[in-house]
Amino acid sequence: MTVNYKANTLRRTSVPGWFEYSKEPCPICGHSGGCMVNKEGEAVACIRKESKTAFSKNSACPSWLHFLKGAKKKKIDVAATSEVEHQQKLESSILNKVYRALLDCTILEDGHYQHLTSAKRGLTDLQIRNREYRSFPSKPWEIVKLIEDETGISDFTGIPGFYKAKGKYGDYWSINGSDGILIPFRNTKNEIEGFQVRIDNPPNDVEIKRLKEGLQARVIKQPNLVQVIFEGEIIQEIEMELKKENVITYEGRVVGWVTLKKGKRYFWFSSANKECGTGPGSPAPVHVSIPSFQLQGWQVGEQMKTRTVWLGEGPLKGDIAVDLIVELYDEIELHDIGTTILSLPGVGSWRLAIPLLEEMGVEQVNICFDMDAITNPYVKKHLMEAAKELKSRGYRGNIVLWSEKENAGGIDDLLLKRTTVPQIKRLF
Repeated sequence: MTVNYKANTLRRTSVPGWFEYSKEPCPICGHSGGCMVNKEGEAVACIRKESKTAFSKNSACPSWLHFLKGAKKKKIDVAATSEVEHQQKLESSILNKVYRALLDCTILEDGHYQHLTSAKRGLTDLQIRNREYRSFPSKPWEIVKLIEDETGISDFTGIPGFYKAKGKYGDYWSINGSDGILIPFRNTKNEIEGFQVRIDNPPNDVEIKRLKEGLQARVIKQPNLVQVIFEGEIIQEIEMELKKENVITYEGRVVGWVTLKKGKRYFWFSSANKECGTGPGSPAPVHVSIPSFQLQGWQVGEQMKTRTVWLGEGPLKGDIAVDLIVELYDEIELHDIGTTILSLPGVGSWRLAIPLLEEMGVEQVNICFDMDAITNPYVKKHLMEAAKELKSRGYRGNIVLWSEKENAGGIDDLLLKRTTVPQIKRLF
């Protein structure tokens, strides 16, 4: 029996004829997010399990080709997904002009200010002001009009986040997104190339492990009412407990497991799959975090040069951590370990940092991934690959480590304790 994918479990990508497993587990690695399937449903580009055939080996997030046979081969209902032309992202100087106008025209709401100044983040008013965090606007179309007035730009094609909406009196430009905190991504010349959005209320989602093909599940009412389907038939509608694995049976046999999980908190500022919209990639930005007092005097267009950088993940983490590094180390130590963090959008995208290292004249890299690099084989794999590549290019490399007893997932969590600093051990 051939079972088609549900249209809402896959996401159309910028690669023609390929769809991401956004709410569907990849049949090769069992995880959702990142891996893709072609429209015929017979080939999978997996980012976690290698094969003899590379699909995108030299990209920021490489993948390998696997072929499906028998029951695992499932067609995609292409007609059920909207076909939208993908726009090419504009050059950094134009993005910077529009995005700085966006910052000028928006504010940071009280709830978001409270989060950033809480013990969990520990930011001061001066840091928040220099970093220019903002709240996603409640009436984005009105903000676009203000940006038009400030910049003189009326066509936002090629600007990630902007798209053409349909109105009663015709099309108009708006901004795509949800309520949350806008976190700027700055390049090596202090140009703002994009944003991540930390959304306020991420919806819960489901994770599916299939023993039999045909098992589907989705949250039909937030926060926890889940509908379970097997071979097109609704077999359960149940309120699930978060993180608890539920055994799914059909006619007395186990067909798989469904787990309710927290949805993603961080999203790209993107308008991919919108009319005249643009995704954040080609390539995705990497954020350059420097101490906030230095950021205040960093002129737009001024090329950042530094001997040493830290390579981490997440722009907000990087911003918080770099100010704490300056606070907790003395000047002699800082000269050796550096005060610049390159914050990746994810560990799998470490290749994006290579051109930046060259632009900045870097000689030494402190690899500073989250502590799950020890236990998560996917993260560990990327750490080892990054180290191997950096060594082959002649960089000196260190690994940043701390004890699991510290109960700190990321470098920002550790440094916020202000009781200890990580070990920085030479790798090569």
